[in-house]
Amino acid sequence: MKTIVVPFDFSTYSLAALKTAQKISVKSNAKIICITVIPSEIDWDKLSDEAKMKYPDLLEEKEEAERILPDYIHEVAPAKATIEQVVRIGVPNEIILRVIEESNADLIIMGAYGKGYSEGKFIGSTLQKVLRKSTCPVLAVKKALDGNDFRKLAFASVFDGKDKVAFDKVKQLVKAFKASVHLLFINTPDKFTSSDEIKKGMDAFQKGNEEIVFHQHTFNEKDPETGIISFASEAAINWVALVSGHHESSPAYRITTTETVLFKGDLGVLSIKI
Repeated sequence: MKTIVVPFDFSTYSLAALKTAQKISVKSNAKIICITVIPSEIDWDKLSDEAKMKYPDLLEEKEEAERILPDYIHEVAPAKATIEQVVRIGVPNEIILRVIEESNADLIIMGAYGKGYSEGKFIGSTLQKVLRKSTCPVLAVKKALDGNDFRKLAFASVFDGKDKVAFDKVKQLVKAFKASVHLLFINTPDKFTSSDEIKKGMDAFQKGNEEIVFHQHTFNEKDPETGIISFASEAAINWVALVSGHHESSPAYRITTTETVLFKGDLGVLSIKI
């Protein structure tokens, strides 16, 4: 793992994301790129220098952020590792995705809103859009994860063979913390699966990953989201990895398993696309 991108908007949620990134950076030596976006519908990157001068308010905001960000981050999240600080102007999710591509990021860590719903807040529309469109794994956190949190990971899947490709994207992170991986199958009434079939899928998943400690679990629940949260609570696990489908064109109101787990619980959720 070489590069971690962290969107930072001075909120407590983005601070939790930055502190989590610092924990990973210490173990992996990954570079952290902290991106702050000045919101605007203008495609700033495509404007000429002359055209940019027509928007003095945006220029002033950008210059102010560039001025205060280094000292602020040093104060609230001091660390030995260097953090590359970038300030851009534009639509937040579009700029974040652009920075991911430009930096060839291995991981993006974002803050999610607190548990429960309040007017105008679910997990954050920017996070929802990044989850749907990011080309690299996205770790969403509500509170900072520390080294102990990373020692146990719940990997929830149906273990149909496709998930091994997803796991390869985060294997370095797992190995950096010497984490034990708890393979989790949520058995629901409407999609009941036999124990033999589940074990066969999990055994196939583990092949080729013998250097990692695995534990196999089947958890019965009415729906996957409730099962994931309940299992993690019982097993004292604070972050979970989910293999997500491609929902780039999904409407904002479509709630996926990843977003529902974030909404209902306090887990850190690592979303990985195949």
